[in-house]
Amino acid sequence: MIIYLFGSVPFILYAVLIKPIGAMYHEHPFQMVSPVFGNFGVYEEGLLVITLVMVILSIILYAISLMHNRGRHGKISSRTIIAPILLYIFTFAVIGVAVI
Repeated sequence: MIIYLFGSVPFILYAVLIKPIGAMYHEHPFQMVSPVFGNFGVYEEGLLVITLVMVILSIILYAISLMHNRGRHGKISSRTIIAPILLYIFTFAVIGVAVI
């Protein structure tokens, strides 16, 4: 879940801040140039790639930790298992809406 927390920073930047702000302009994002970000379209795509890589890596590590726990006959409550799954569903839903 720590990787998910690190991945949430570019996720928030992409899905909640940068993508909606870019959609308010009438220009295509790849034609917009910012003194801070450079080419705005490339910046958006970079944030999307970083977000997807971090979230998918987090899912893989979460699955490995669950398998490791079950292999050692550990006990995890169903709420502990379902909470990250709900976060992943929310993340992919918001990313899907932002991409559209």
